This record gives sequence, structure tokens and C-alpha cells, in this order.
Amino acid sequence: MRSNFHRLAVLGLFAAIVGHAQSAQAYPQWQFSTGTTRCNQCHYAPGGGGLINDYGRDADGDDLSTWQGDGSFLHGAATLPSFVKLGADLRLALAAQDNGGPEQPAFAVFPMQLDGHIRLAFEAFSFQAIGGVRGQVRRTDAPIPSENIQPENSSRIVSREHWVSWQPEARGYYARAGRFFAPFGLRLAEHLVYVRRDLGFNTLQETYNVSAGYLENQWEAHVTVFGPDFLQAGTREAGVAAYGEYRLLDETAAVGLQTKYALDAGFDRFIGGAVGKLHIEPVNVLLMGEANYVRLIPDGVTAVGQFVGLVGASWFPPVRGIILTGWVERLQGDIATADTGSSAATASLSWFPYPHTEIQAVDRVQGVDGAVTFNTFLLQLHYFM
Repeated sequence: MRSNFHRLAVLGLFAAIVGHAQSAQAYPQWQFSTGTTRCNQCHYAPGGGGLINDYGRDADGDDLSTWQGDGSFLHGAATLPSFVKLGADLRLALAAQDNGGPEQPAFAVFPMQLDGHIRLAFEAFSFQAIGGVRGQVRRTDAPIPSENIQPENSSRIVSREHWVSWQPEARGYYARAGRFFAPFGLRLAEHLVYVRRDLGFNTLQETYNVSAGYLENQWEAHVTVFGPDFLQAGTREAGVAAYGEYRLLDETAAVGLQTKYALDAGFDRFIGGAVGKLHIEPVNVLLMGEANYVRLIPDGVTAVGQFVGLVGASWFPPVRGIILTGWVERLQGDIATADTGSSAATASLSWFPYPHTEIQAVDRVQGVDGAVTFNTFLLQLHYFM
């Protein structure tokens, strides 16, 4: 058990400091707390995440940063043609990890993310892509570790998302096809949370999909048929996922139901779960939670029931541009067997001092049942446009 835990600790550190820690998702904390009800009010993607639209840029400049400024592309220094939208995500990070072993804690300073975004729109049709360089702490001529998803050509140039879509209006029907994460769960930015890492939404696990749905202020629904990543040797899952969300209490709360059925080499996996959010306006706190039952069905072996869940809260203090978030997680590898799980607790401070800039500190403690815990601290300087 102890050797398995040490391997988990090493993999956890690699996952925290190799690749893109927060590039695939959005900040679901902004939902309800800023008066928005749908993720695509600020993002071009129907399910949220990725390149922000003009509304999101205006909000970044006027409402979400401590000091107001120009939230438009390059702070207004350049004007693009109306059918072209560009963006970027640049992150510099310091990571420290302590698993109780010798020569701990271990420190590293490195460029975590260097991504570019492009969107080309022609009436109801658009093309969108995110591409960049995979960072790693080791020297530049060292190989990407084998436990990290490898591009088939061993290149550090990767494209996490590229897709085409049809969406006549921000509300109503849409359809898209390409490489992206199916709308599912809380869609937290941090990929290490169990509800992402252990449900098929970890770094570079985007699938190739055909997705369709309907968006309204009060509700939304998405259905995605997905297949393996055939270009970058990522996930090999294929199946279908669905997510539906209904907003209530004067659009200050949401309840979502979700399901996913995936086939992979050697096993099938069924996931059924629920998501909830509640904004308590007098204290400006957003409560959130997600619970999933997983039925893992290996070939020729008895099926195993699992649980993956998270509960947390974000507080928006009176000082504009600051989010304090904390959550606890549970992963039960076998519901019928004791001491087969992992628990984690995470606290984060995000400060948006000026449009396009973020400073974030994250501290995470986790451990396997019956083993010692280990701690990971991450400090990031993030510039986006």
C-alpha cells in the first residue's frame, strides 16, 4: 500500500506541474455570483471554457478586476476584423510538494502554459482552436514522462481543442464537432480534482465528438457522442455523455443531472451523477457540489461500484477581483470494500488585479486511506487575452 501511495504522490506532482493545469476549463464560480446564468454568456463554447467573448471581456474590464481597465483584445491596442477573434493564455508557476520523504519539500519554477486561441466566424458557423507548447519542469531535451499522455510524434506542440460549430444565436439550438470536453460536471479549472481526473476529464483527455444541445437562461441540455483521440494518442474511450441543468430560485441556483457511458480497452464504465449550485447573495457565497456513482465493468471480472464527489464554496469578499475557494473531495475505489479510497482538501485564492491578469495560490492536501498524506502548493501568474 505504501509503495502504491508513493507512486500516486509522484504522479500527482507530475500532473500538477507538467502540462496545462487550468487551460481547458473556465471559472464556474462566476455563474450566478456575477449575474450571469449561462457559461456561454462569457465564452464562445456552448458549454463554457476557452476563449472569452466580447461580453466576457467587458465584464473582465469593468466588473471582475480590482482596478478597472480595457478588457478588449490587447487592452484595445489593436482592432481585429469582425470575423476573427484571437486570445492567449500564458502562465508562470512555482510548485512545491512535500510527501514526507527525504529532501522534501521539492520546488520548481517553470512556464506552465503557452497557448494561443483562434476563432473564425461566418454567420452561424465558426471554427475554433487552442494550440500551444507543453511545458515540463525537466530540461528541454528530456522526454515527456510516459505516464503523461504522449503525442504520437513526441512533439511538445499540442492542440487540446479544435472544432467547428453551428449556432445561430447565443440561446437556442447548437451543434459542433471536433476535439473538446463534453459538457459534464462542475467543469472546474483544476484538473487534479477527482471529479475531473477520475471521470475522463484530465489534462489532454479531450475526445473527438459530435455534440448538440439547447441553451436557455432557465435551462440547458447537451448530448455528446465521443470517440478516441486518434491524433495525439490521448484517451481511447468511446461512448455517449449527456448533461442537463435547470436554474431556479430566480436564477440564483442550479440543479444538474448527468450520465456517461464509455467503452475502453478491457473495460466499460457507466457514470450517473448530479451537480448543484446555490448563490447566497447577502454574503456573496457560492455553494457547489457534485456526486457521481461509477460502475466499472472490467472484461471477465466482477463489476465494481465507485463514488466520486466534491463539495465546496467560493466567497467573493467586498474587495472586487478576489475569489476565495475551498472544497473537499472523496474518491471511493470500491464502495463495497473499506480502505479503497482517497480524500483531498483544497484551498485557493484567485486575485484579478487588472484586466487580463490573475495571481493564484492553490494548496492541496490529499492521501490514500491508511497512508500518509502529502501536500502540493502552486503559485501562478496568469496573463490571458
